[in-house]
Amino acid sequence: MNNVAQVKQLLSELTKSDASSLYAVCHQITVYIEHHPRQHNLTIGGLRAALHRNAEDDDLLIRAAFTLSLHPFQALQVRYKLYDEELSEVVQEIEHADYIVAVSQEEFIDIEGNEITLSDLHRRMFPYFVNMFKVESEPASSANGRVD
Repeated sequence: MNNVAQVKQLLSELTKSDASSLYAVCHQITVYIEHHPRQHNLTIGGLRAALHRNAEDDDLLIRAAFTLSLHPFQALQVRYKLYDEELSEVVQEIEHADYIVAVSQEEFIDIEGNEITLSDLHRRMFPYFVNMFKVESEPASSANGRVD
């Protein structure tokens, strides 16, 4: 589902039937994306700032962002950045499926062939979320200045 209106409608229905704050936060994220359609990559820190939330709410933000990546929403796609030992530089970007395989096998081999333990992987890996909503294109102007 990559239509903002459909996702908002579904979230509205879920919010009415479920007292959990999870769907309310999903709705807030969706509204933010709707108002900032060209915002492509979203981090938890960025969402925290954009939604004026506290760091104590990060767990809820993370759960909401992951929820929006799942069926039926599929509004966000999860990807990961693997940082170096000092957490100062991104050394590799990883798809969600590759991360799940690494977690299930309890090891990860990076692009340089280095084995990374699961605990080190968790310490050095940070998720980000890719906006999957389609951006409505602006109407094209014709040569005579009319909008088609």
